[in-house]
Amino acid sequence: MEEHGRDEAAGRLHVRMLGPLHLRRDDGAPALPGSRKLRALFAYLALSPRAASRSQLCELLWDAPADPRGELRWCLSKIRGLVDGAARRRLITLGESVRLDLEDCEVDALAVAQACAAGLEHLPAAELRRLAALCGGELLEDTPMDAAPLFDAWLTAQRRRLRACHLALLEHLACAAVGAEKLACLEKWREFAPFDERAHRALLAELTQSGRRREAEEHLAQTARLFEYEGLDARLLASS
Repeated sequence: MEEHGRDEAAGRLHVRMLGPLHLRRDDGAPALPGSRKLRALFAYLALSPRAASRSQLCELLWDAPADPRGELRWCLSKIRGLVDGAARRRLITLGESVRLDLEDCEVDALAVAQACAAGLEHLPAAELRRLAALCGGELLEDTPMDAAPLFDAWLTAQRRRLRACHLALLEHLACAAVGAEKLACLEKWREFAPFDERAHRALLAELTQSGRRREAEEHLAQTARLFEYEGLDARLLASS
């Protein structure tokens, strides 16, 4: 049992999807092949809540090649070599069904999405801080797909969902933080969502309450000009 535990720990995976896709294993750093289809397939399986059929995966990623199932088999064999260990099978294939089991792995996008789905209201500031730090960039920002419209639509929806999670984390962290950290969190929230009036109003309120009224007035004036330039109603900011 102890030897099995060591084998499990040695092969634990750390997957970064928020930003450039990166895969690291505790017993080494397996490089993801440069194939865009393979990287897209890995990402789709990693984020899929249930098994997918081979036909579904072929339709998602291979609308042109003469042998999409052959290409799918090649990609799956490469993924298996990356994620499976001697004591742990993570790529599960059963007939037409394909599933990637990353339950024992660290996957930034899954950690963020699961925390938001469970609710952020009762998480301590330290955990909110940790989750926010995982949001290092756009989901799969180095995995462009121009010839697979179904995957493009899926990726767009996933990016929108995880962007909303990042925004919620920043908002909750700004509310939980105190002192100088609170102001820094409000600035990050405002930078991430420059046209979110709630972020501006919270920042204005914090500047005012901390006695930095001149900075609050300058921020209000600059933000009003920005809103007006974009054709947005800046009058709501004045009620802060």
